[in-house]
Amino acid sequence: MSDAWRAGEWLRVAESDLPLVTDLPSLLGSEGGALVLAPHPDDESLGCGGLLAACAAAGRSARVLVISDGTGSHPRSKAWPPARLAALRREETGAAIERLGLDPGRDLGFLGFPDTAVPKEGPGFDEAVRKVLEFAGAGPVSLFCTWEHDPHCDHAASFAVALAAARSLPHGTRLFAYPVWGLAFAYPIPGFPLPPEPLVPAPPRGLRLDIRRQLEAKRQAVAAHLSQTSALIDDDPGGFRLPPEALALAFRPQELFLEEALR
Repeated sequence: MSDAWRAGEWLRVAESDLPLVTDLPSLLGSEGGALVLAPHPDDESLGCGGLLAACAAAGRSARVLVISDGTGSHPRSKAWPPARLAALRREETGAAIERLGLDPGRDLGFLGFPDTAVPKEGPGFDEAVRKVLEFAGAGPVSLFCTWEHDPHCDHAASFAVALAAARSLPHGTRLFAYPVWGLAFAYPIPGFPLPPEPLVPAPPRGLRLDIRRQLEAKRQAVAAHLSQTSALIDDDPGGFRLPPEALALAFRPQELFLEEALR
């Protein structure tokens, strides 16, 4: 291969060649926990549901911080205006992480940035980084956030927040990226628009986590996001619903975690 790889090919190589592990210490160290940053309510379950369920079963610290309010999914709904939809999506996320074995009152937080407006710079960005650092706490933690090449502005901005936060955490902190919509570069989703395929300049690093034992809990967690998986909101014909092809990618028996360089 050349020094710069097309994103789809790069992801397929990662999914075939990166080590497959069943143990959490490979990702979290001997005593560390996981902090998952989700650009929207549901990304935590789609990308890291197996990891979170494994942490809960093993008694590992696992927390989820949702960056945006998720109200962009049904912008034309009159029955579900932004404030009501934001509240619904918070409730769904609480139900989702409860199904993964976590405590929403202890393990879940929300930053509440407007959907499609997660900041990549400026005072809002600095505030987001500060809040991530507060939520991370004092113990050892590995950060997990969406891949910087995911084709959604909030996913890319959340990665930038995660990278800045990870660089401010103690030495030895690790940052892993989980692709959600970026998987469409490797496995096209009918009707899902993609930008020009980015070039990735370095070979993939990271791990694949075997989640066969956690897969049913992950399915239940994703299903808790009824506004994204069902016809619950029926007055916005153009509203978003997770396509079956995207769900099939999420429900494979492995989760991909790409390790990012911090320096």
